[in-house]
Amino acid sequence: MIEEKKEWNESDNIVAKILKGENCYYQEVTITGITGDCPYGHREGEKYKVTALNSDGLCGSLYKTIHASITALHYGGSILWEKDKDAFTGICPEMGRVQVKVKRFEQEKPVIVKTRPPMKDMTGKAFPAIDNYRVFVEVLDIARKCYWGHGVGQKFEVDPFNVGVTCGLLYSQLYPFIQTLLSGATPAWAGAEHSITAVCPDPYDQLSFRLFLEKR
Repeated sequence: MIEEKKEWNESDNIVAKILKGENCYYQEVTITGITGDCPYGHREGEKYKVTALNSDGLCGSLYKTIHASITALHYGGSILWEKDKDAFTGICPEMGRVQVKVKRFEQEKPVIVKTRPPMKDMTGKAFPAIDNYRVFVEVLDIARKCYWGHGVGQKFEVDPFNVGVTCGLLYSQLYPFIQTLLSGATPAWAGAEHSITAVCPDPYDQLSFRLFLEKR
């Protein structure tokens, strides 16, 4: 039996082709309008450099809402109802307070786009669950290699507004359960109360994690 390779060799032609394709594009999110107050603090005219993996400090709820369309652009697709094949418009899920336009750009040199802005403090903004609890992710195992750089034993904080250091694909998996746990509920299939274990949607990495609450 041949043992599965745990690492990739970037000089390998197939791997090099994959990495080039992964880093061929980035998307620029422009905040085009604000209705009322954005609790996260977005302002009209702000710009963010995002990919299917990189949120660039965009509000987590907004990023999650437009993530599927960002992913389509990032991998060379387009949104069928948009006239511009390289762009789309969207709104945040919180009563549509934030409106955005997203545009795809090709990188001159295919490099990973990776920015990690600090967590914003969302306590004291009329969200009692966030005032009382913090949500953490713990990486339990990685079968191969995480391209984003997550490592076994890593523990990091997330919430419905902060993607933090999390890979965008992983955050898209976490998001509904962040909301579930902060609401005081636990999925019926979870092994422990106020905690879930699951896997990243990237089938290559096979990263497994635990998402759980801690009292402030």
